[in-house]
Amino acid sequence: MTYQLNRLSNADSEGNVVVHNKVDTNDISSVVSQVRTNVVSIASADDIYSGVIIEKEEGSLYIVSVSEAVSDQITVTFDSGAKKNATVVGYDEDTDVCVLKCDVDFEVSGFHLTNDSIVKAGCNVIGVGGRNNVTNNISINSGVCSEEGSYRMHANSVYLAEIYEMDMNVNEKQYGGALVDISGNLVGMLIHHPNEYSSHMSYALSQEELKKVYREIRKDGKVTRGSLDICVRAIKDMESYEKNENGFDLDTMNGLFVSDVNSNSCCYGILMYGDQILKVNDQQVDSLKDLRNVMYSLKSNDEVEITYVRDGTTSTSGVTLK
Repeated sequence: MTYQLNRLSNADSEGNVVVHNKVDTNDISSVVSQVRTNVVSIASADDIYSGVIIEKEEGSLYIVSVSEAVSDQITVTFDSGAKKNATVVGYDEDTDVCVLKCDVDFEVSGFHLTNDSIVKAGCNVIGVGGRNNVTNNISINSGVCSEEGSYRMHANSVYLAEIYEMDMNVNEKQYGGALVDISGNLVGMLIHHPNEYSSHMSYALSQEELKKVYREIRKDGKVTRGSLDICVRAIKDMESYEKNENGFDLDTMNGLFVSDVNSNSCCYGILMYGDQILKVNDQQVDSLKDLRNVMYSLKSNDEVEITYVRDGTTSTSGVTLK
């Protein structure tokens, strides 16, 4: 993100040129001030990460971070400098998320998890890490965010997590920190590079995916879900030219467009590029959120039926989830 310093000049009463500096209104300092107390630093073993405070219940804070922060001894440092020990509630390797519990005796609040995605391709975003224990400052980045993409966190992952890609340079101590929009809303959690990445870009797990993982870990201490191992797009979110070039009527708003089927997918040989998925079992899927909700209600080896359209013909096939 680029901020301009506009230089205005005019002459004084004696004819001397006076230069005035005018700061652009895109200054992000107010956003950082708004959210920085919701981000913490996490010391785990010999490493430092960041964490995002999600909620407080009966004197206990629940914090999300990257799973690398999991260890037997964890110390949380708040923006105020206060330090507290934390314990691990659970973690999920497929999204690289852990949930920590920390008892506190002072007032602190967390981010509000919204019900819908608030980011579109090209939105300005800000990365905020926890306070550095050595330098005593926080790391801040800003850049432009992509739309949600489907990524494997690890080469052997079968689940495709929803991740944002940003043109900013995030350091390792920021992993687990907050990605926010220019209004201070939580967009996602900063993470290390997924399995397929661009070396000059940074990444964040989407708030929608983070919310699902967090609630599953709070409930069961782990995450149970199924996976189709395919890449899809919501047809209702496609531009007119995309619909036209892929054979959809411009008023088509239902279903998911299949953009890739992995060779190891349970759908390989059944679905193919260009198919329109209408339902998984009896549940209509018109968005990534719809599909995610279905997958989080199932588990590996569950059998499901997929209803899809190809060349104008509707078919239903059964698959066994990864």
